[in-house]
Amino acid sequence: MRYGFNQCGFPADEFEHMCSILAKAGYDGVEPNVEHGGPLTTEEGRLEAAKIAEEHDLRVPAISTISHWEYPLSSSDDELRRIGLDISRDMIDAAAMLGAEDVLIVPAVIQDGTTYDADYERAVESVREIANYAADRDVGVSIENVQNNFLLSPDEFAAFLDDVEDAGPVGAYFDIANALRSGLPSRWLRALDGRISKIHVKDWLTDAHRVTYPPQGDVNWERVLDAVDAIGYDGWITAEVPAYQSFPERMPVDVLETMQFLFEDGGDQR
Repeated sequence: MRYGFNQCGFPADEFEHMCSILAKAGYDGVEPNVEHGGPLTTEEGRLEAAKIAEEHDLRVPAISTISHWEYPLSSSDDELRRIGLDISRDMIDAAAMLGAEDVLIVPAVIQDGTTYDADYERAVESVREIANYAADRDVGVSIENVQNNFLLSPDEFAAFLDDVEDAGPVGAYFDIANALRSGLPSRWLRALDGRISKIHVKDWLTDAHRVTYPPQGDVNWERVLDAVDAIGYDGWITAEVPAYQSFPERMPVDVLETMQFLFEDGGDQR
């Protein structure tokens, strides 16, 4: 396994400072987010980020974004959808320059009052367009299971991948805690066997309805780890957790130790 850390938990604003923290903690990679109009949308910003990651001996497994919530790829508003597609292309360009294997894509945001079938078709059209663009740049597209009222079972998720797979390299960016909200993570893992390109790690408190750190929530980690073993996954494991409110620089260290216990030491103790 190789271990990464997503920008949502960065305890420092400066990318260089963050990479220094991750390198000292022992991470293999860093997963930055592209923001609409942010530094990774410019060639200068991408070159600087690539230089910093290389100087700290950190790989960039994937590029993510939170902007697809504001600019959904399934939107019936043509302007919002266009911006969402532009952000996706910025992500792919950043991935190509930083040597990332994949971009993390949220394909839809389904809101009350919208027509699911129409949103589904727009999401398929958008992802196919993104996959075509990514294929020309040797970048994979990874669809994440998120709390967006879309693709609520692993079978439906797999069917969506079937609908877009001929447009380019498309797989699943599997989020363990997100799967708990719509089923059992172990079932998702087995159902998506052979389709998972990356894994996000966090935990989920069902009663409190919020994210927490592994294994402090309601995820059955023994069954998750059995499923990971069963499908033979041996790729990137990336933490996607919030920063500590106090001593935030300590959190990446704690979480890396926990992930290593779960996916290495924990496997020997089950």
